[in-house]
Amino acid sequence: MDKAFPISVIILTYNEQKNIAPCLETLKWAEDIILVDSGSEDETLAVACATRPDVRIFQRAFTDFGDQRNWALDNTSPRHEWILFLDADERCTQECAEAIQKAVQNPGDYVGFFLTCRNLFLGRWIKRCTLYPSWQLRLLRKGYVRFQKEGHGQREIANGPLGYIREPYDHYGFSKGVSHWIERHNHYSTNEAELILRLRNERLHLYELFVRDPVKRRRCLKRLAARLVISRPFVRFAYLYFIRGGIIEGKPGLLFCLLRFAHEVHIVAKLAEMQSKVSSSQTG
Repeated sequence: MDKAFPISVIILTYNEQKNIAPCLETLKWAEDIILVDSGSEDETLAVACATRPDVRIFQRAFTDFGDQRNWALDNTSPRHEWILFLDADERCTQECAEAIQKAVQNPGDYVGFFLTCRNLFLGRWIKRCTLYPSWQLRLLRKGYVRFQKEGHGQREIANGPLGYIREPYDHYGFSKGVSHWIERHNHYSTNEAELILRLRNERLHLYELFVRDPVKRRRCLKRLAARLVISRPFVRFAYLYFIRGGIIEGKPGLLFCLLRFAHEVHIVAKLAEMQSKVSSSQTG
């Protein structure tokens, strides 16, 4: 292994024997690798140790992404000031690794950095209909950032300014097949329906749709979409396929947009079920 860069990388895993080795292969440059496993029943841990003998492994039952990331920050003793979160189905490209190292060496006042990814489907990068670049806070300075549950993912709470790293990493979200993607998003749609109920009670400031900060724009769009539930599947499909350009990404673009359409239908149906149960309990 080449001279390692002083950074800690935390990877959350569960049954990732197919993905963990390729992921770790792209992290040879990082000195400290930590796995927080949620009770894998396959060979994830054995493959990880064979690929990277110095990997440090911790185990904890999964609750949600925000809680799991907070637990990892508090309980795995990262050896370095800067911490990178990566998922097992993600690959840190050489360009992204170099950009991360440059940012960490000269962070200025930043306590964290948003990263973006290239989503791959059917052997190609579908850039337009995956809303590239879509930003997630993945690189942070120890002690300055916490996470909280937001839908199926998490939202950052940072004690300081945040920057952006524009060199993307690669995300193989369909690495376990379309069936696994659908199964996973069935769970996600429940989380998203619960999030919609909460977002409807948050104030909507439409001017945030036009601010320069892409994260503020995305969150404003989420609050707006929470008020347009019935039309969500059709609006999402039209936006991704026609406005964002999925139509020119061939068969992968069309199929991905249809999968997102189905996911939105599931959200709407589950939200209706939740509301029906609330109404029944209030009138019962």
